Amino acid sequence: MAAVLPDCDIGLLTGDGDVVLDPAGFLAQLPPALRRTLVAAVASRPVSPAFELVDTAAGPVVLAVAPLTAARDWQVAWPALDAPGDTVGVVRLSPAAVPARVARFGAAFGLSPAQVRTIAALHNHGDVRAAAQATGIRFNTARDYLEQARKLVWAPNLPRLVTWAVLGTLDADTSSESDGGVAALFALSQRQRRLAGLIADGSSRAAAAAALGISAAVAKKELAAVFTATGVSSAIGLARLLAEVRGLAIITRLPPRDEAWPAPACRDIRITAPDGRQLVASDYGPDQARPVLVLHNSMNCRGVDRALVEALQNAGFRPISPDRPGYGDSDAVPVAAMAADYLAACTADVVALCAAMGWGPLPVIAHGPMPVVLALLAGAPALVTRVVVDAPEPDSAHGNRAQGMMAIMKRQFARRPRAVAAGLNILFKLASHSRIANAMQDWTATSPADARAMADPALLMDFWRKLEPFRRGRIDGLVREQVMQATSGPPPITPGTHDLTLLIGGTDFMHDAGENRDYWRRILPDAHIRVIPDAGRFISYSHPQLLVAALTGCGSGPPANGDGRARAGAARLVPQQDQGVRAGERARLEDQRAAGR
Repeated sequence: MAAVLPDCDIGLLTGDGDVVLDPAGFLAQLPPALRRTLVAAVASRPVSPAFELVDTAAGPVVLAVAPLTAARDWQVAWPALDAPGDTVGVVRLSPAAVPARVARFGAAFGLSPAQVRTIAALHNHGDVRAAAQATGIRFNTARDYLEQARKLVWAPNLPRLVTWAVLGTLDADTSSESDGGVAALFALSQRQRRLAGLIADGSSRAAAAAALGISAAVAKKELAAVFTATGVSSAIGLARLLAEVRGLAIITRLPPRDEAWPAPACRDIRITAPDGRQLVASDYGPDQARPVLVLHNSMNCRGVDRALVEALQNAGFRPISPDRPGYGDSDAVPVAAMAADYLAACTADVVALCAAMGWGPLPVIAHGPMPVVLALLAGAPALVTRVVVDAPEPDSAHGNRAQGMMAIMKRQFARRPRAVAAGLNILFKLASHSRIANAMQDWTATSPADARAMADPALLMDFWRKLEPFRRGRIDGLVREQVMQATSGPPPITPGTHDLTLLIGGTDFMHDAGENRDYWRRILPDAHIRVIPDAGRFISYSHPQLLVAALTGCGSGPPANGDGRARAGAARLVPQQDQGVRAGERARLEDQRAAGR
């Protein structure tokens, strides 16, 4: 028999409800009449799974059921056997796997064994006092353990801690996470379903009401109805129940919802680097326009949001967005290639892409990755005309005034850089579209421009889409860059960057604008640095015209150096085309171009 996913138990029933396969023994514990009910539940659902709640000696358990012909596509390994056409597959999340999954979660975030045991007990019993009794500790001690764990994993409350601990380490592709099964199983309205999901993900009742556009009184009434329908009595119990149903939706590949906001039109460019790796970039066209390289943030993959695509195309540019090594669809570099070697590979990939496509010197927009930008300027100076960086990232240890989950996370990476991979893998598995939408409401609360941008469903979809490869486990490049930011410290002082412009949002929710401006002013004394008072972190979403203006030098003359004063002797930002490119460098580019054809 093939190995099954360790997070779940599987079984097979005949059309009459007889047990065909039951390695964990959970189907044999169900009365024959209940097994026949499970079989009957799939009669009208030949493709998508049915979710059923059954009572067992250990308490209520959620099961997913479907004809075996459909269940073979689930993220489990069914044994190779000849089964009648009416055979039904059944899956549950394994209760025995909970301690191991919570332990993996704890290891990723540096939790103590006592904290891990308390979280597992909280999941199993749904109450802090009951968890304390189950683990043989005092109530106050259990409460302290959970409070410490909550802070270490940036969970605002215990429901989110339970949700993250249970779902974050599920050994499966989480792209099918959905609350559709919850609505169907408990006959919830769409508003009740959304409210239940928000509460399970850690929203307060007031915050959930605001997110749904309903009054506090209506939210209270609807939540009471949810508790009645689901049979739970607390937000922690709801989080545990929804984690089970969401986990089954993931395992059974519940069909995703329709795509309401398709990505901006683009085509993929795939080339082979000199070292044999595959490089992939998105080309937004039009072909006759001037290419501009758009480098993604260190915390997402390739892709240009629709606001910036339109602004660049209207200005005569052709946006090109490549995945860096180990991001998205671009192959990773060898394991040993960290820090300087990784940055050299990033530069070599850009050179190889431009050579293969026949692109000469071109401008660059970068969403934050300053080490990558500085390496490109140093390693291929003849290839780059002008660079505009929005929301430039300092090293992770910088910025005592930086607030919010992401800033705190980066500071923890600076303290425990080797834990980056495990922590990030869990966080991005949890990054469903609805969870990201809810998180954005919290993160952008202090930045009106960012809040407006993330309230736009099309722009939010553009943002979330750049995270999808991470949910599939494609985090190699992300880990390298976060470890580099956590361990390398500030870059060396680099003069001569007259063609580099940094745009800093005055209400960036991750970094204090003044701190960030002063940090980069010390390191890049000749760069143009501007603080945009009415912008936040997502400048390309909210102020794409500012990036285009900085790229072309249009609109305001020489950029001011952060405090409104034009820097004396600053070179005027005008398109350079091939001006200033040394003849030897140009010849080298032509040779590379010819070799790439």
